[in-house]
Amino acid sequence: MAKIGQILGGQLNFYQHSEISKVTIYLIRHAQSAFNAVYDPNKPDPMIFDAPITTLGETQAQQARSEVKQLDLINVIVSPFTRTLQTAQLIFGNRLPFQVNSEVREQLCNSCDVGSPPHELARDYPHLDFDHLDDCWWHDGEKDHRGISVEPEEILLERANKFADFLKREAIHSTAIVSHGNFIRALTGIKPKNCEVIEFDPRYGIVRQT
Repeated sequence: MAKIGQILGGQLNFYQHSEISKVTIYLIRHAQSAFNAVYDPNKPDPMIFDAPITTLGETQAQQARSEVKQLDLINVIVSPFTRTLQTAQLIFGNRLPFQVNSEVREQLCNSCDVGSPPHELARDYPHLDFDHLDDCWWHDGEKDHRGISVEPEEILLERANKFADFLKREAIHSTAIVSHGNFIRALTGIKPKNCEVIEFDPRYGIVRQT
């Protein structure tokens, strides 16, 4: 039997269930980034803005490509950060349409969570549409000593709940969402590893780690 989690009051309550309806949303955390590779919470922020993925990250994405190729997918929603765009490109190539959506961006905690403006992203990914993004599409607020506007947890949770409502309202299905650790945690209660794939049913708040 698969290990299933259900969101109850913001907490993940695990239980065993032998039969569940087919889950058609797949959440994928980005591959290892240059920031992930060097970050130490006991040391100063390495100040790597909009960090790209590493060589190890490329390998992780290629492995994830093998894992997801058998999934019945019609669409990819991807965060506008470079690490998620690179991960999505390596996993899916050009076989599925991409929708860039800043609502699935990472919680702004460190330098890597400061993004690139749309005109720079459009230059690097001319086949994708960034016209709908604001110039500053990441969190913007009071800046700390690093010059970084940390996104409060309550704002992250509100954004995740809003996105879950969007998935339900629009009946989104057969879709991969390439996102980030803290955003997926806010959405599901689970913080995945790099390139880990999580099945998610927004109708019932049910998740399953593959």
